[in-house]
Amino acid sequence: MLIFTSNMTETDIINEIIGLAKAKGINQGELARRIGIRQETLSRARKHSTLRFSTVQEMAAIVGLSIKLVEDATESD
Repeated sequence: MLIFTSNMTETDIINEIIGLAKAKGINQGELARRIGIRQETLSRARKHSTLRFSTVQEMAAIVGLSIKLVEDATESD
């Protein structure tokens, strides 16, 4: 399980997912193909994401993760 904190950017999350994919033997080109985008688009997203949240969720699912939004218990009103 990976825990993404509220101070992480979308690009941080994308890079974590890509790293996990690589550890599972899925290269960046294959990951891009599986989610239906060009490898160049995924490469750019590693620096400045313009991907839809649903696309990031698809990436996570490919490597066996799900992304859930939960209330941050450390934040107070």
